[in-house]
Amino acid sequence: MLLDKPGNKWSVLDFIEIGMKGMPGAALGGIDVTYRCNLRCRHCYFLKQHYHKELSIEEWLEKFEKMKAEGFPFMICGWIGGEPLLRKELIEEGRKYFKSNVVFTNGTIELPYWPDVAFSVSVHGTAEYHERITGVGPEVYQKIKRNVDRDDLDVVISFCVTRLNYKCIDAMLAEWSKTAVNGIAFEFYTPMKGENSELWLNWEERDRVIDHLVSLRKEYGDFIWITDRMYRLMKSDMAPGITAHCPFSKVGFSLDPMGRTKIPCQLGPEADCSRCGCILPFFSVLLTNRRLLIPEFAVSVTKRGVQAVSKYMHRHMPVRLHEA
Repeated sequence: MLLDKPGNKWSVLDFIEIGMKGMPGAALGGIDVTYRCNLRCRHCYFLKQHYHKELSIEEWLEKFEKMKAEGFPFMICGWIGGEPLLRKELIEEGRKYFKSNVVFTNGTIELPYWPDVAFSVSVHGTAEYHERITGVGPEVYQKIKRNVDRDDLDVVISFCVTRLNYKCIDAMLAEWSKTAVNGIAFEFYTPMKGENSELWLNWEERDRVIDHLVSLRKEYGDFIWITDRMYRLMKSDMAPGITAHCPFSKVGFSLDPMGRTKIPCQLGPEADCSRCGCILPFFSVLLTNRRLLIPEFAVSVTKRGVQAVSKYMHRHMPVRLHEA
């Protein structure tokens, strides 16, 4: 067990209570740290939301104190945006309120030494494919790789599967499994309402990719970060029913750069939930169904320890919420 790890805010009792009672409301979610970003990824929904203002650090801290007074659980927070590391000072202060924190970054900025934080780094393909999606050259890709290839931090790669990059999944695994990162979370692109299939894989195509990822787990194991159980929920015969009644609202919260609640989730009201590829609805199924939650937790505690499970829970959120 890893309860004595520096920065750990979880206890065995926390997990027993979750197992017995389920996750409380607003247990996990995301905060848009900033509307600014230094990349323009082709599949990023956040660029379509057109924010131009953000709360100051002082205003955010005032909000957190008010939330605390109102009984907010402060369990798991994803610090997203925009590029959140453009406002490291806000994360430095805000993360003290939560039991677990994950910073969702594009990796172009050096990762701060926060050993009690998990980092989810967006790398949506090998160098050639990454350039197609972001518009930046191979030198930036290599810079990202240098920034995140660290064994002193907890880093997982986020790969948003689109029509542009699904063919490089095998090459991506072969390349990044040789680095110090802990794994790759493969999710799927969620289009906005009215968008065509330029980026979105249809259901038949998505099922084939999921089957391939599950088969690759026989070789790569947990380096493919999303479990077989959750991939099963994401297939065409189950996913539409789940996203039509998305359980995220029962356990989640989403705040925009001005601290306002976003509906229905971080993707915002223009997201086409009927074609959702984000892991969040499917992870929320586990969190709201004790029959599924308890065995998932039992396996995780056995394999990883309590502190690692706190990060595991958040890694299985959309590993780049605003790009899923």
